[in-house]
Amino acid sequence: MKRSLAALVALLLVLASFPCFSQAEEEIRFITVQEWLDAKGECGKCLLLLKIKEVLNPVLAVGADETGEVNLYSGGETSIILEFGNEERILTGYWIVIANPRYNEFEGTVEMADWTLLRLMPGME
Repeated sequence: MKRSLAALVALLLVLASFPCFSQAEEEIRFITVQEWLDAKGECGKCLLLLKIKEVLNPVLAVGADETGEVNLYSGGETSIILEFGNEERILTGYWIVIANPRYNEFEGTVEMADWTLLRLMPGME
């Protein structure tokens, strides 16, 4: 009897916490460049999948998806510095997954800054 009661309580605790897990998953989602622009950079916990279209210099590149393009500044206070190009490798054509991009306060909507690199993948051309 005690074992059945303990199992029932454990099952109820798991079921009670389940909506919290699904709610947390809904907060993190992929969005497009256009959705990011429409939200004026306020996307909450969001991810973007972008192709590096052009490397302008080692710390600035143009990233694009099917809805638009945006400048990616690779440095920021909370982001790592990604070098888009050097003598050994240029990341044009690579795909990147970034999290939580913010507006660059100096450039407005044309430039994403202070983002977190989650994945860097070679492009298949």
